[in-house]
Amino acid sequence: MQFKTVNMEKVINFGKSYLKYKGTDENDASYITDIIVTTEAMGVHTHGLTLFPYFESVIPDELNPKARPHIVKEKGASALIDAEGGFAQLAMKLAEETAVKKAKEQGIAMIAVKNALWMGAVGVYLIPLAFQGYFAQIWAQTSTCTDCAPFGGIEGTFSTNPVGFAFPVRKPSLKEDTFRPGELSRGTTGEVPVVVSDFSTASMSMGKVNTLISEGAKAPEEVFMDSNGRLTDDPAVINQGGTLLFFGGKNYGYKGYGMSLWCEALTALGGGSANNPNSKTRQSINLTVIDPEAFEGTDYYYREIERFTKRVKQSKLRPGFKEIRFPGERGLKQLQLSREKGVYINTELLSKLNALASKYGIEEIE
Repeated sequence: MQFKTVNMEKVINFGKSYLKYKGTDENDASYITDIIVTTEAMGVHTHGLTLFPYFESVIPDELNPKARPHIVKEKGASALIDAEGGFAQLAMKLAEETAVKKAKEQGIAMIAVKNALWMGAVGVYLIPLAFQGYFAQIWAQTSTCTDCAPFGGIEGTFSTNPVGFAFPVRKPSLKEDTFRPGELSRGTTGEVPVVVSDFSTASMSMGKVNTLISEGAKAPEEVFMDSNGRLTDDPAVINQGGTLLFFGGKNYGYKGYGMSLWCEALTALGGGSANNPNSKTRQSINLTVIDPEAFEGTDYYYREIERFTKRVKQSKLRPGFKEIRFPGERGLKQLQLSREKGVYINTELLSKLNALASKYGIEEIE
């Protein structure tokens, strides 16, 4: 797989122009593009710019580019948002704004989103919240995917059900209204001030599985199961009725299985369709935001978390490791580098994006 470094603003201009051509409002197009380009700039190539070819395949038959998310139910610290078959990115923008408002008032907020299309990577939505000083978590589910079998079974009954967690480790130094995903690098110089975990309850994301398949590569261990229940390191079985093991693998996969059951239950809680191949393909999302001031207080929290994170960083290194990193640290540093030197893009994907640009009379990226 070959990569090319491309100026970030050129990529952003392409994304905004493409979405505007598809009928999306200019401000919405800008926000969606910021989310997608930031993801790519952080090095998450499986969930970044690949969303544009995905949009091309689902607009307008499955995804309505003009849909507006709205709150359909609200009570105390909770709210339910209907994305109306539109962009998950816009539904998450409303979810984050609603959650922050409620967390300020109530100390905690839980927002459910239904009827959305693919949101991409979950971690990028959590970063602005953690930068503002909040704890945040996201659970996401796709209704029709049959990627994983229940622990002990062989029939695909779950999507890979990604989950993300984020929390601050230093007091916020920027005003909350300065944050947009594509501008996050302004706060990433020096020591990264947040910890952001973003992972699948399966052994890996389907994006990574598809990358292995396209490269003709094998997984480092047997994390796949063929249609007869035999374990293998060959991802090709996924396209032959096989499934992906939950994280924990052959013997401890019940851990990922339990987390995926929780994710499916949250889907039902929020009005979505728990794994159901007969339903429309929709993504359901659950966002929780917590203000640490509502508990022991931010002064204590930051003193204690600073002490603890220093202890973690000073841990004796395992052979073969050069440093102890926090989840999200590499991605945020890569984001800073991408804004300074350009975004690292797979040349095959870049060709697809330029083909879309040519198709719609948009300036090519490179």
